[in-house]
Amino acid sequence: MAIDTADAFDDSHLSEVERENQSRWRLTWPELKLLLIASTGFFIDAYDLFNINLVVVILNYVVNGKLSGTIANAPLQGGVLKAAANIGCVVGQITFGLAGDVFGRKAVYGIEMMVTTVATILIISGPLSLGTNLFTYITVFRAIMGIGIGGDYPMSASVVADRANLRRRGTMVTFIFAMQGWGALVGGIIFIILLAIYKKGVGEHHHTGQLNSLWRIYTGLIIIPGIITIVQRLMMTESTRMKGVQAMRGDPTLIAKGQVKGIKLDHHGEKAVEGSDASVDEAEAAAPVAGGSLAATKAAKAAAWRDARDYFSEWRHLKILIGTTTSWFLLDLIFYGISLNQSIFISALGLANSKDPWEYLWQQGVANVIIAVGGFLPGYYFTLFTIEYLGRKNIQIMGLTMNAIIFAVMAGKYHALKANPSGLIACFIFLQFFFNFGANATTFVIPAEVFPTRVRGFSHGLSAACGKCGAIIASLAVSIMSTNVGAQNVLWLFFGVAVVCIPFTFLIPETKGRDADVIDLQERQAAMAYAAEKL
Repeated sequence: MAIDTADAFDDSHLSEVERENQSRWRLTWPELKLLLIASTGFFIDAYDLFNINLVVVILNYVVNGKLSGTIANAPLQGGVLKAAANIGCVVGQITFGLAGDVFGRKAVYGIEMMVTTVATILIISGPLSLGTNLFTYITVFRAIMGIGIGGDYPMSASVVADRANLRRRGTMVTFIFAMQGWGALVGGIIFIILLAIYKKGVGEHHHTGQLNSLWRIYTGLIIIPGIITIVQRLMMTESTRMKGVQAMRGDPTLIAKGQVKGIKLDHHGEKAVEGSDASVDEAEAAAPVAGGSLAATKAAKAAAWRDARDYFSEWRHLKILIGTTTSWFLLDLIFYGISLNQSIFISALGLANSKDPWEYLWQQGVANVIIAVGGFLPGYYFTLFTIEYLGRKNIQIMGLTMNAIIFAVMAGKYHALKANPSGLIACFIFLQFFFNFGANATTFVIPAEVFPTRVRGFSHGLSAACGKCGAIIASLAVSIMSTNVGAQNVLWLFFGVAVVCIPFTFLIPETKGRDADVIDLQERQAAMAYAAEKL
């Protein structure tokens, strides 16, 4: 992607510089800066979310002396520990998403990363003297960390979608989410590097107590980019589209006039090229600002709360929300069911079965890196480079279909795969590839595009929260089910969930080239005209 450094302007106006002849792959400096600030958060989020898969293995050995991805004699406790961050995510996604709509993105963005960073510091400070209570301690603070991670979903998605031009909006939103792949990969690589550093002490001299410092270093390294990201986010300005929403809340007559900052309609009611407009100054003047009337500010906040209620009181909007929430819920049942418990499946299928602590951890780390390199990352970038051509719905349906097929193969050929590690690795690679060249990417992108700015944060947050509910169930259930009914039956269950997820995608319109703010403005104008006629 080439960078156009000649274009230097306020990042709040990115969508206003859309040019019909501008290459989809040519980024301006403000666009690149925006992507770096937003995507670094997802790099950190993925590192924090997925490192628990390997940390549980270390903790289980340090505290219980057992080599397993399931906490010894306490599969439920292990599941709760893995689910803790996702439980916090549910709270953070809804809370921060709604707050971003009510108070504006600028007032909220950056706080979520503060929560994540502070919680991470507290996690690595847990004393080993707590014994088995260390699991409880870490569980509590991973839940708090999850609040910050969860808040990053709707906030970063909204911040980028608010600013991106339509021709590459899907590409830009996918780019920030794709950093999850890098977070997972770098986390795996760092784990292997640390194991290599500790090989002499742990592997040769059997000083397994050194693993206590290994997991703390592994978890705490991500604090550094977290602090840098906080500073950058606090310095960001409010987006043009969000200023337009705030203006409408302060002066509803702008809706009838079609004078909304960031959106311009021609006389046929169609979208014109976004740019400067005579109504912009008027709209901004109408928006509540710091130091303005307290009554006006309260009225605008009340209007923000009403927006979501009124918008989703209509079936045409509610059915889309049902589609985004349910598809994300079902997807995360299987995605996190595999991702958070990958060590269990890797062990069950014979890829990590050494009795030596260092060798066992090395096998787990290498398997995770191979899967990330082979499937996790390539899948994201297939989505990134094809999403503006294939469309969001097509990618989601295709990915779910392929996931179902792969789960069926893994379950049906379970015993054969146990005797063929290379075949198993191939299945995991293709599974992760079609998660990310599929529904794991599109369930994130679609809610950022299909809903208008005024309800985008809440809608994306609620959709993501439903996804995390699926992740929580998977985290708790898979640990127990793999112990009681076996990994093969769990894989068959995942096959069924992938199939059931497909029909809910059809409730969602294709968002390629769709400007939800223009559609929303036209609908509100029509509703006002109808109400006037009734009078």
